Amino acid sequence: MPPKAAKGKEAKKEPPKLAMGPPPKPKKIPPPPACFSPEDLARFKEVFKAHDEDNIDKVKLPEIPIMLRKLGFNPKGSEIKLLYEKFLEDEFVDTVEYFEWLFMIEAKINMGDDFELAVTKAMATLGHDDEETGITDLELLKEELMSWGEPLLEIEFVDFIKVATKNKTFTPLDDQKTLAAMAMKKAQEEKEEEERKEAERLAKEEAKRQKLIQQGLILPD
Repeated sequence: MPPKAAKGKEAKKEPPKLAMGPPPKPKKIPPPPACFSPEDLARFKEVFKAHDEDNIDKVKLPEIPIMLRKLGFNPKGSEIKLLYEKFLEDEFVDTVEYFEWLFMIEAKINMGDDFELAVTKAMATLGHDDEETGITDLELLKEELMSWGEPLLEIEFVDFIKVATKNKTFTPLDDQKTLAAMAMKKAQEEKEEEERKEAERLAKEEAKRQKLIQQGLILPD
């Protein structure tokens, strides 16, 4: 007959059994899509790190549409949902890793995008390209961009031209002449604005002085 356990003492707990076999292998991260150049990967990495607020090499799901737009895409809600279903492990995952981000970009590229078409149509409308030649008059385009909607500033238009005319119909010399003329015009406008403000200031001071003279507080010149 086995001895009885001593009263007031707890029975000894057995140590936990150790799991047999080797530890699980870490997840193997696939290489980036072969279609991306080193310059592409550097740009994608920069966008990813900018949204990795906790610096844990992961970004939150709501950031993905914003990040894609920063790369020039115009993702639809259905497309974002499809990307999540295709590249995330399950519906409970709330972050995206860098390699998943790269494959999402590749998939979005393969989906196509209507953003460029929309911009092309808008530019044709702004430039009154009724015959759809693909070419618009620069001065006419400038007038439209700076006169309706949210008007483009002169300095913004200069930056716009640097990009819009690169390797297009403008020659480098034409480009330089246009930018130089815009810069000179901008400088002249700023100078005139400063002169106007100075004239207003002097006029206010003179009006104040004349009022003090009338009140007998100061002597006239």
